[in-house]
Amino acid sequence: MEKTTLQHLESTARALLRHYALGIGALLAVIYLGSGFYKISESEIGVVQRFGKVIDGSVGPGAHYRIPWPVDRVTKVPVRTTHTLEITDLSLKQSPAAARPQATQPLSAYCITGDNNIVFIDFLIRYNIVEPVKYLFILNSGEDYLRHIASAAAVQSLATKTVDDILTVGKKSVEVYLKEEIQKRLDLHDTGLGVGAIEIGDVSPHRGVRTFFERVINAQIQQREVVNNAESYANENLPRAKGEASRILEEAEAYKFDVVSRAEGDADRFKKQYDEYRKAKTVTRQRLYLDFIQRKFPELKKIILVDNSGRQRVLNLRMLSN
Repeated sequence: MEKTTLQHLESTARALLRHYALGIGALLAVIYLGSGFYKISESEIGVVQRFGKVIDGSVGPGAHYRIPWPVDRVTKVPVRTTHTLEITDLSLKQSPAAARPQATQPLSAYCITGDNNIVFIDFLIRYNIVEPVKYLFILNSGEDYLRHIASAAAVQSLATKTVDDILTVGKKSVEVYLKEEIQKRLDLHDTGLGVGAIEIGDVSPHRGVRTFFERVINAQIQQREVVNNAESYANENLPRAKGEASRILEEAEAYKFDVVSRAEGDADRFKKQYDEYRKAKTVTRQRLYLDFIQRKFPELKKIILVDNSGRQRVLNLRMLSN
């Protein structure tokens, strides 16, 4: 009887163990299968690999499922995040640790300009990951490669410019050249990176000659200010002078027209008077004389004429004019 009871208990225990094992197995299976769910944020793109091979390189934001590890693997790439890389050392053999800002400028941070001067330069590269698959699998370290080609492009760019140009007005052109040249080299090697902007922080000559260069730069700045002020004055006063000249020309033309018109009128009037004079010289002379007297003495009413014999003759101007 006791033996039968013991066997029954053992059988019950084994059944319970089987049930517990199945339950635990089912729970582990659920947990394992549930681990296949993943989420991609708005700033990311997911890259899915199955046994190491990329099966989807552009999984968009949202919830997704993949076969759990070790079958599938998901790498989230922050494609909408702008990354910043600071270049303070132009050595082509630099390491990321060596490229950190230092209290003093290292010799490898200096470049030779096109006119054989030495300048220090540091700049920022703002870049994005535009092709996640290329970024993850073509290069071992995209940032190290970016640092390398940026240093080479900076050395090449400064070697084509004079030190005066670099320290004054040529800074912007260096930024444009670096952006285009770095992007060209990144595309050439399919890095999947895109350069957004280049920002030059400091460009300065060697410490030993910096004071002299600063004096030259200040003199050039003052020269540009004088030129700009002169151009501003010219731009402000030139239209006014042109307007004044135009007004004087218009007045001269009007005066010319008035003088010519009066001269032509006088000439025409003289011609008519001359024709009348030829027809009746005495009468015309008297009329001209009377007209002259009336213009000179408008208040005069009578004229007394005395001939050689002493006889007087009175002329009534109003009657004559009427």
